[in-house]
Amino acid sequence: MVIRKRLWSLLVLVAAVACPCLAQEQNRSARQVSPPAAELTATISEQFPNSFLAAIFANLKAPSMPLVITAADKDRSAAESYGCPNVITLQQEEAGVRTAVKFEPGRITAPLAFAGSYNSTLLGCLEFRGWANTDWTLEFDRSRQSLLARVHVAEVHLTNIPRLANDSLARVVQNAIDSRINPIEVMKLDQLSGRVQVPPAKGALRLQATAVRPEVTAGSLQLHISYEFLPDR
Repeated sequence: MVIRKRLWSLLVLVAAVACPCLAQEQNRSARQVSPPAAELTATISEQFPNSFLAAIFANLKAPSMPLVITAADKDRSAAESYGCPNVITLQQEEAGVRTAVKFEPGRITAPLAFAGSYNSTLLGCLEFRGWANTDWTLEFDRSRQSLLARVHVAEVHLTNIPRLANDSLARVVQNAIDSRINPIEVMKLDQLSGRVQVPPAKGALRLQATAVRPEVTAGSLQLHISYEFLPDR
């Protein structure tokens, strides 16, 4: 009887020591089920956005937008009725300046060639051409789950415009680009996410993009994309 009691006590002691170890092992196994987040870096050269622009000019209509009209000017519908719409249209090239994207350390620049017309109260219909020097910044908007671009117009150069109207029209063009383009939605996280089938494991994983961190270097743009790997049920 004494031996049985001592044996029972020994078993209780072993169980008391083993239980925390088993619990720790279970917690360790549970932690292993959820792998850490991973990061993928995609490198984009200048050739990609510039080839994209060339494809737009070759296959689609040139991008255009209405100009911001001041209170002193006629309303847009009246201007169009006289065959002089208040509009600016992107051009592939103007006066030797070609619309192109340039990646420089820490920033993106892009000369934009354009043409358009503007119905001025004082000078009538002004048909203009020119180019604008622009700077672009990229930022990840968590609320919109998107990578956004914002365009800042540094300066506007106009050709074949009377000196009297040059400054005022340059401001109109600058305001139009500033206010009507920004912000540009470059891509949404859903476009970077995907699903991978794993037949040997009899299942699939969902590659869920959670954030994008842009980094601009000389000649290239790097997108650091954060991912979570989730079971696809």
